[in-house]
Amino acid sequence: MRPRQSSRLLLLAILLVSPAVDETGAQRQASPEAARALVSALTKAGLDTVAAADPAEPGSFVAALHIEGGQLLVVSTRHPSDAAVTHRIAARQYRDVYLDLQGTPTPKGKFFVQDAGADGIVDAKRGSGSVDVLYEDGVTQTMFNGDPKSQKLTEAQYEAKLESADARYARILTLLTDAVRPAPPAAAGQGAGG
Repeated sequence: MRPRQSSRLLLLAILLVSPAVDETGAQRQASPEAARALVSALTKAGLDTVAAADPAEPGSFVAALHIEGGQLLVVSTRHPSDAAVTHRIAARQYRDVYLDLQGTPTPKGKFFVQDAGADGIVDAKRGSGSVDVLYEDGVTQTMFNGDPKSQKLTEAQYEAKLESADARYARILTLLTDAVRPAPPAAAGQGAGG
């Protein structure tokens, strides 16, 4: 391999592995686009809530409530009554599932986001000025208000929490968006009888 060609391959490899950054040098977040996609899918389907089982975490469920005018409330957690939650999802009783998950008696591992602008988890200094709030395990609160010191976090801890929350939130939003969208029609020739 020629030196110029190997340099190009190295540069390409670095670009593929490096996190995406915007023109200011800040890492681009995934949840804003995922939030827009979910809100759009809910609107098109005429829904304000959706829920689904989380295939990456057996026994866990995710649900979202969209409040028209700009708020998205999203929860991911386990529930001791898996069968009841699964039944409600199958019956499209999404609001009931959302309420069940919010009131789960097992808050360990619970991940709840108050997305103030329904625009993803965005640091208030970088975004619209609205403050998004993350609750973990039912007790730990992080406000993405651009002020880590008031929350007894270093700048690095705050950025790490923002990055981690954004990635997890984007994954949950994508899962919920997929749950809203109708399943593709069955392939021709695959009828009920085979």
